[in-house]
Amino acid sequence: MSHTILVVEDEVELCEMMCEALELSGYRAIAAKDGKDALDKVSRIDSLCLVILDLLMPEMNGWDFVEQLRTRSKFATVPVIVHSSAAGPAPATVARVLKKPLPFDKLLATVREFCAQ
Repeated sequence: MSHTILVVEDEVELCEMMCEALELSGYRAIAAKDGKDALDKVSRIDSLCLVILDLLMPEMNGWDFVEQLRTRSKFATVPVIVHSSAAGPAPATVARVLKKPLPFDKLLATVREFCAQ
């Protein structure tokens, strides 16, 4: 069984590169363009291992996404890693905050901490 990771990122090229790097490392990656899209997609994921989340996005930002995700009992404890260039505090319930830009090898090392192969 592969681990599923939801990548919530509005920068299309970055999102595609992150998903490709995750898939080449053996993970199943699902891309979402913003928080609203992510909430729609998360309801169709059976086994979610991790969410990689940008904070500054159109439609629904990362702070609002985390707040909504935590109200869903199935996803209340899923780890969320913030990957953002946003200044200021991240949502209190996230597992880790990584500042952009971050080399993919460091991102993958962090993912392995939460989703052991």
